[in-house]
Amino acid sequence: MNVTDLLDAAHATAKADNLSPAQIEAASVELAAAFEARMQHHFKRGPFYKKLHKLLADNGNSNLALKVHQYSVAVSVIKHGTGASYRELKSLANLPFDIRTPAAQSHTLVDVTSGDFFGQLTQTLEQAHQFLETHSA
Repeated sequence: MNVTDLLDAAHATAKADNLSPAQIEAASVELAAAFEARMQHHFKRGPFYKKLHKLLADNGNSNLALKVHQYSVAVSVIKHGTGASYRELKSLANLPFDIRTPAAQSHTLVDVTSGDFFGQLTQTLEQAHQFLETHSA
């Protein structure tokens, strides 16, 4: 599946209104990983999302760079729970989604049911894809 097909499928999933939080989390992690795998060739090596964030920021796309950073850190928190990514996510201002404290009795630390999390993640990656296809790293 190429990136366009991947993003088209993600848009279809984002429109579904019957997904559980666990399904949204799984779809988010899968989408972020598949996008990284298919777009890694734009960078020689190293952490894909950090390099993408820097490339976007360096090319005057600070809003998209911020969204890429916010969502990539959120997906890391969904995958790994508390730790460095969670501490970083807590320090970021104006998140387009909600985060929870570890003591909260919830499925995850990132509230994927708020702020159209998966739809916004998909849109962010689609914009990053469009940028990468027109700019080389």
